[in-house]
Amino acid sequence: MDKALAAFETCLKKSNYRPRYLAVDEFAIHKGHRYATCVMDLETGFILWAGLGRSMADFEHFFKSIGLSLLSRLKAVAMDMNASFNRLFQKYCPKVPIVYDRYHMQAQFGRDVMGAVRLEEAQKHRQEAEALKEYTKETNNPELQKMAREKSHEERKLYTELKKSRWILLKKDDHLNERQKTHLLDILSEHRDLAICYAMKQEMTRLFTLTDYEEALAGWTKWIQAGLESGIPALVKFARQKQKRIKGLAAHALYPINTGKLEGFNNKIKVLKRIGYGYRNMDYFFTLIRFHSLPKNYSSPKFP
Repeated sequence: MDKALAAFETCLKKSNYRPRYLAVDEFAIHKGHRYATCVMDLETGFILWAGLGRSMADFEHFFKSIGLSLLSRLKAVAMDMNASFNRLFQKYCPKVPIVYDRYHMQAQFGRDVMGAVRLEEAQKHRQEAEALKEYTKETNNPELQKMAREKSHEERKLYTELKKSRWILLKKDDHLNERQKTHLLDILSEHRDLAICYAMKQEMTRLFTLTDYEEALAGWTKWIQAGLESGIPALVKFARQKQKRIKGLAAHALYPINTGKLEGFNNKIKVLKRIGYGYRNMDYFFTLIRFHSLPKNYSSPKFP
């Protein structure tokens, strides 16, 4: 294993290798307790570096161990919005654009905004249904009791529908069948806040398709402003969090890279952990990770 890595790294030196696109991501060594960080060359799939921890002090070892000369041709780096990652790249490679991963952004919006607002709206229906149910016990008017029971049933039905509508709200329009599209329109027409968040989700998807940086920058600026002015707590909070990340979001227009390839490799890391039943020697574990990322043609690599 060590010999194979040494042979590959010798090939890198002989070819004057300099990566152009990198991805950075963290993974759990022991879920909820210890983490490690990986840096991948997106063009070869090779793990340049793996190290313990995810703080600024931990990740700084990457720059010190590989040497800045190796990053002299770096064009862009993809990552999520972990502050330690972007701050250190800004420190050591200030001219290299940081591209925030679109899938992290979309997943977070789906969870923290769409999910939160959907459940909040559902809770309103449940509370209204309970209030109407109590009202039927308080009034002696048969007609009012009937109306309250019917309305309570409607509210309970809306509550159930919203609880089950997670994927309909998150899916792309062209992935919905006609029945689902009709159901989606019904939900959005009855819930203003959800409709606003859904429109923001659609606009976010469009912004990630842009290829002109200035257009993307203007688009993201308007998107953030719309979120801040929406009056929807979850959306306002999300927009405020992303306010300082606009350039990294717009950079996707110039460099449409993401951390997907590295996250896919993280699944292989999980397998290695299961096979090893938890490695005590972390240096060996990280060497094993790098070994399993070696390109198939590492004996005669071709680099850009």
